[in-house]
Amino acid sequence: MNLCEQTQGTPRKSPSEDDLVALAQFRSDLRRFLAFSEQVAADHGVTVQWYQALLVVRTFRGAKHISVGELADQLMIRDHSAAELVSRLAQAKLVRRKTDPTDRRRSLVVITRAGDRRLSELAAVHLKKLRDTRGALLNFFRTATGAQ
Repeated sequence: MNLCEQTQGTPRKSPSEDDLVALAQFRSDLRRFLAFSEQVAADHGVTVQWYQALLVVRTFRGAKHISVGELADQLMIRDHSAAELVSRLAQAKLVRRKTDPTDRRRSLVVITRAGDRRLSELAAVHLKKLRDTRGALLNFFRTATGAQ
């Protein structure tokens, strides 16, 4: 199911001017955050995709493991792209591959200590930025939901 299909069953009401302004501000804030995220990742020697992958690997199933296919699903990329991403992360010693003990054809991905340290550094900076801009996000959700 794609995103358009997910929203087709919802009743449509024309957005108010305030709704449109809030949505425009939210998109602007989101794009600023994403640009910030790209810069922070680059400053720490990784790409945003590497950061996102580390975050997923570290949090999926309580950090026990994740298959390459599951990582692809979580990042919304193709399996072969996820496999290449894992290869690059493994080469950088941020993750390691291990064979699935229940299905030896599957490769599982586990974060390394170095990956965990890099993720912690990046996550701390991202969380600080989100906390600093929390007001803008809360204003959007208040406006969008009609809450006061």
